[in-house]
Amino acid sequence: MLEPTRITLARHAAGYSTLDLARLVQVGESTVRRYETCGAPEALAGQLAGALGCAPGYFHRPPTAGIDVERIFFRTPRRISRAQKTACSALGRTGVELYNLITADYTLPDTEVPDYTGFDPEAAAAQLRLDWNLGCGPVPDLIYVLESRGVRVLSLASGTSFSFWEEGQAFIFLAAGDRAEQRHQLAHELGHLLLHSALGADGHAAAEAEAEAEQFAARLLLPALSLQARMGDTLQLPQLLDLQELFGVPARIILSHARECGMLGDASYSWLVQELALEPAPRRAPLASRVFSLVFPSLRGEDRLDTARIADTLGVPARTLHELTFGHAFMVLPGLRDAAPRGMPGHLRALS
Repeated sequence: MLEPTRITLARHAAGYSTLDLARLVQVGESTVRRYETCGAPEALAGQLAGALGCAPGYFHRPPTAGIDVERIFFRTPRRISRAQKTACSALGRTGVELYNLITADYTLPDTEVPDYTGFDPEAAAAQLRLDWNLGCGPVPDLIYVLESRGVRVLSLASGTSFSFWEEGQAFIFLAAGDRAEQRHQLAHELGHLLLHSALGADGHAAAEAEAEAEQFAARLLLPALSLQARMGDTLQLPQLLDLQELFGVPARIILSHARECGMLGDASYSWLVQELALEPAPRRAPLASRVFSLVFPSLRGEDRLDTARIADTLGVPARTLHELTFGHAFMVLPGLRDAAPRGMPGHLRALS
């Protein structure tokens, strides 16, 4: 029999209700519910996999469940439907299983994110700079800083960023976007991991947590003294764009933060917002994971686990791996496998 919890998880990942799946496989909804309680016949593996967008082997993996939705921090929780949240919880489980597979071969740092529960966002940002030796200027490559502290960062092809704790490890799923926007999203999710590990399901508390994470992100990426020293008495658009490049933070965030800290008056803020709207959107390469950029070439070079074999082990499409790993899990198009270039040999054993 196929593993019932895997049928449920695959359905959640696809964003389907039990009725949706019943219609796809042409059975009654009660039959789908029975599959998800007692399992489905082996003969249905291919049909279910085709309907749910996974590999038949997914239903032979051990029993599991999605990440508890109430433990996930969503970037914009009020704008996300319950079905979307459930899909994220299923994708979160895939990310955890991917990292479990990687850490079976590679020694990565355990998560070392301090618990700042009870701190206000400004104090938490200042304390983290001290604890992580980040200095008082622009934060360097934030994704590398996080990965060096054991945070598992994965990428999303679509949707909104989210984060959670699982088995003592911190995970951030980063939405696609401009490089500066992604840095801000990373800092926002880090704020949740630091400040809100004890947060429950209370809606009002969750709304407050979003505001605190936003404040933390601004305080971390835009330390007041450093920003003030570079702004001077007046702020013009060219200077604002320079600050955007220097701090790696979207200009709109700089404006909001400067006004909130009293560095910028309302009139100047409004004028600069209008000027900024006329500027073309910058084109910068998105962020990339140091872990995946080292691990996947090494795996290919040592001829152990290429993308296809990892996908087969996890029971997910190769495209899913490609999307979760910032594109480092290379996909081979059908018919071109023999022509695919091999990666350079690698000998990675630890990330420090």
